[in-house]
Amino acid sequence: MFVRRSLIPLALLAAACTDGIGPVPSALERPLAQSVASRSIPMLRQAKTAPSLATYQVSFWAYVGKASAVAVNYLPAKGQSVGDPFLRFSIPRGGLVAGANGATLKSGDSILVTLNIDPVSFLVDFQPSGVLFSKTSPAILGFWYGRANPDLNGDGVVDAADQLLMQQLAIWYQGDKAYGWSKQPSINDTTKQLVGAAVYHFSQYAVSW
Repeated sequence: MFVRRSLIPLALLAAACTDGIGPVPSALERPLAQSVASRSIPMLRQAKTAPSLATYQVSFWAYVGKASAVAVNYLPAKGQSVGDPFLRFSIPRGGLVAGANGATLKSGDSILVTLNIDPVSFLVDFQPSGVLFSKTSPAILGFWYGRANPDLNGDGVVDAADQLLMQQLAIWYQGDKAYGWSKQPSINDTTKQLVGAAVYHFSQYAVSW
């Protein structure tokens, strides 16, 4: 079991749909424990009708003592000037505390962060490995799932069972393949179709239930 000590301000994530930057969420307190761990997880998948993402690899500079953020949208559908949001990752001021392989950073230092996004599943790999974020001002990761395949259980029918699974969506991470996946305390806003969680270190992150 875990104790949720504060809530992720998902409204701030939602505010950054168009320009990819927007406001940086306020700090979260670190949860006391992970809730569930698993060797493998069912991952949320893109719907067959979903547009392609604007990019499946994006890089940006993260700085010690300076807020930064990146967002990835879908390509615009017919009639849209801007595509629907898919992912947003933000680092608050004071959030970055260690670089690649846990290297000590000082004021003014920066690292090049790269996100590699799976083209089928709601899965993203963060590099470089070993990067760490503050326990009191962690980074924030959010996924919008409005373009996801609604048949979550894969039985060929979209019904109440899928709706129940949708309500259980959370962000999971795989820190070490030998230990499988761990469920990260998350906030799932089914109205905005947005799930978000605090990020304390780089890893693979995915949306599951």
